Amino acid sequence: MLKYLILPLLFAALGSRAASRPADSLDLSAGARFRQHIDRVSSTESYRMLFLGAPLIVGGVVMQSYDADFRRLRNGYAASFHQTYDDWLQYAPAAAMLGIKAAGVKGRSSWGRMLVSDAFSAGLMAIAVNSLKYTCRVIRPDGSQRNSFPSGHTATAFMTATMLHKEYGHRSPWYSIGGYVAATVTGVTRQLNNRHWMSDIMVGAGIGILATEFGYYLADLIFKDKGLFVTDTYVVHDRYRKPSFLSFSLATSIATGRYTPYPGMEMKLLAGPTVGVQGA
Repeated sequence: MLKYLILPLLFAALGSRAASRPADSLDLSAGARFRQHIDRVSSTESYRMLFLGAPLIVGGVVMQSYDADFRRLRNGYAASFHQTYDDWLQYAPAAAMLGIKAAGVKGRSSWGRMLVSDAFSAGLMAIAVNSLKYTCRVIRPDGSQRNSFPSGHTATAFMTATMLHKEYGHRSPWYSIGGYVAATVTGVTRQLNNRHWMSDIMVGAGIGILATEFGYYLADLIFKDKGLFVTDTYVVHDRYRKPSFLSFSLATSIATGRYTPYPGMEMKLLAGPTVGVQGA
């Protein structure tokens, strides 16, 4: 008889104890609140429009202090480099987008909506680039002209890559990867050709991305749902589903201090440019 009384009491005690604790899915810690705030900010349309282009522009402005370091790096390893493929490679993502569209592959927008979006993007990019070129009047590394900042080739390349990404990136990430690889090669080639400073390239890339984002935003205001085949896309990160990534980085490494490895030798660490590629 006693065991029949003990078992219900035991289950009741366990149940009341579990009920007194918040559910596992309810995380009230400071870290959870911070993550919720970040999720709210990162899900806004303004964040999605700015989170790539704006940091590139800010980083490019900061990078102006280290332009000479990157030029020395170029002169030390590729002083004789001179290629002209960047003149057409900047348009390769746009050509790919039009070719895929002509082949009948359905993208984000109809022909009319896509062309209007792209026209807005090209107009905004051209206004921004030319306004800065003939206002700042930065001399090119080769000393030829005073219209170096920002890089028009790079702005065009990243504008067309972002067009390709917005129209077909939802179908496969390889469309986006291919477009941005072509844009990155264009920008790096401009620096290797001694036609642009590194800051020109970074700011040009940011302008190209932002111009496309705002161009598509203006077209969306005009067309609303007309001619729109994909209303929204979601990026789902699942670590159990073939995780992979590819990234390019341009930065400045700063290591300060003096060291004495052994008596009679002193080592002083200074700032310097870094270029990196990572993938898995």
